[in-house]
Amino acid sequence: MPQTSFSSDLMRSCADLVILTLLNKTPMHGYDILVSMGDMGDGQFRFKQGTLYPLLYRLERAGWIEAQWQEPPEGKKRKVYHITKDGRRVLKERTQQWHRFTGSVNAILQECSHG
Repeated sequence: MPQTSFSSDLMRSCADLVILTLLNKTPMHGYDILVSMGDMGDGQFRFKQGTLYPLLYRLERAGWIEAQWQEPPEGKKRKVYHITKDGRRVLKERTQQWHRFTGSVNAILQECSHG
């Protein structure tokens, strides 16, 4: 039976990378970030709102994202998050690290599965 979600440790370890990647594509409301994570991650990458918003506030305090209030013609005001210049720099660094890290882990897994 396939696993339907990742461990919370694994999710936390790459949450910043995922959020910065999504916001690099387009500014989003918090709810849109949650939906996009699930849609783009084949339903495997899901956070609860109570988990996402503290992450967004932390990224905002770090200066990697900024939030602006938007008031649509219909509906209530909502925060829209977008990535900053520092956030793009961090995203580039973290993406490079992620590729090196997953490449190393995959190499170990492959080497050890043949033994």
